[in-house]
Amino acid sequence: MTPTTPTETIWRLLAICLDPDESKPVLYGLVLEGAADQPLMLADRILLFHDPARAERLVLEYGGAMNADKVDVSKPFFWCDIAQTLHLLQAGGVDSDACVLSAVNALLDLVRATGVRIPPDTKAALHSIADYCTMNKDLTKYLEEEGDHSSEALVGAVLWCVGLVAVKAKVV
Repeated sequence: MTPTTPTETIWRLLAICLDPDESKPVLYGLVLEGAADQPLMLADRILLFHDPARAERLVLEYGGAMNADKVDVSKPFFWCDIAQTLHLLQAGGVDSDACVLSAVNALLDLVRATGVRIPPDTKAALHSIADYCTMNKDLTKYLEEEGDHSSEALVGAVLWCVGLVAVKAKVV
């Protein structure tokens, strides 16, 4: 048996983009990266904020119970571009920046933290597109030939997650 080293834990900045006409994120969150990524919560709500300069102070103020090896919040590490993800899932195209994969992974982490169970069809759609995007960038091919889920099902799954995160978030 090979000894395993514990996973290093690092507070990271999550950028959430909602507006396709805006080049910078609208909201930010904090995620404790480790064996399972965990967003910073406040009273069972996902803590979100507008000014990334507040990130380190928010970790100190609210993240004390979640010990981390490091804090690296000077720039976004995780990205969740909702507008671009919805566009790509609707229109197809090449996702050269792995926007869909990043957004789906972030949404799955955020939803998991709420404790709300994802409906099986929503979960299947999200995992299917994430698995595909791990190795492929051509979303048109997924939507037209290879995918198990339609554009409508994928867009609906992302919107379900966005709605849940909105309801379970606290903007400070």
